[in-house]
Amino acid sequence: MSIAPTDVLAERAMAAQSNVSLNFTDGTKTVTVPAGKTVLEAANDAGVRLVSQCTVGTCGTCVGRVTRGDVVMPEGRVYSIKQDEIESGERLLCQSHVFGDSEIDLDYPASMLDEYPVITTTAKVGVVTWIGDTAVELQLKLPKSVRFAFRAGQYVRMKVPGTDEWRSYSMASGERDRKKLTFIIRVLPTGAMSDYLRNHATVGDRIEIEGPTGRFGLSDDLGPALMIAGGTGLAPMLSMLENLQTARGEHPIRLVFGCSREADLFYLDELEARTEFMRTLDVRVVVDEPTAVAGVLEGNPVSALSVEDVDDPLTSAYLCGPPAMLKAAEERLLELGMPAERIHAEQFLPS
Repeated sequence: MSIAPTDVLAERAMAAQSNVSLNFTDGTKTVTVPAGKTVLEAANDAGVRLVSQCTVGTCGTCVGRVTRGDVVMPEGRVYSIKQDEIESGERLLCQSHVFGDSEIDLDYPASMLDEYPVITTTAKVGVVTWIGDTAVELQLKLPKSVRFAFRAGQYVRMKVPGTDEWRSYSMASGERDRKKLTFIIRVLPTGAMSDYLRNHATVGDRIEIEGPTGRFGLSDDLGPALMIAGGTGLAPMLSMLENLQTARGEHPIRLVFGCSREADLFYLDELEARTEFMRTLDVRVVVDEPTAVAGVLEGNPVSALSVEDVDDPLTSAYLCGPPAMLKAAEERLLELGMPAERIHAEQFLPS
């Protein structure tokens, strides 16, 4: 079994420490995991950086695949990966304990984390603009003295002003915009960041940020790109589109963007403008309810997919949005014949 009762883990925690080989896509690093510590904790202690976010098993960021050994997670908890994924060897490393030497495959290069070091700094709010009924564009200005670089698709953590709460948001701006970072944030009826943006956010406010982090981003495969975004999941897609503009040459790029309500739609002019200077880009905008907005279709990002979207075997798919949409989109793409290894997903959590 890949999930063990908590009391069994406690009993087995008396076992000796184990060595774990972390197989990145560009090499292997071995860490010693003492009894009672998780793989993520041991890696952090050893100075080996792993992609992670929540550290409590809910975001799914720190997932790896066990190829050898005995790596288990406590039962009785709700995890962001499914039971069949666990049975196939996937583990959340922030929750995983090791009993015996093991190997874990990671689907990103260690060099990615070394190339874009995590920094902590204080940025100033430059722009706060409502771009839809439930979305805000937030622009942060970094200090001139700070050297900040990121990979399109990554995110930063922000400390909500006036609280001890941290939230994570993907950059919507491109890699070249290193002094002004743009974010698209969904505003919920309640929530630490949502309450701040709705009631208190002011130009000039200071916000502590930490990043970049995350493994979401463009694959090295030079083929067609299919981007599927739900709501503010559009943010990392906009960042990656800047790279696709020059990196993919003549390969088709299709962006499917959807919201639940017409009033939640945003950036329609921005997307139309991008199709004018990116001639290989096709944008399909959908909304769940009947709509009279020109060029917008009724439906959702999953129902809008067809076999023609994946007919080129070199197509890679990039998904970002709420968990339910990601699950449905992944299932639809597999049903259409897309290989699982060509599907790359990033989910976002309430703010």
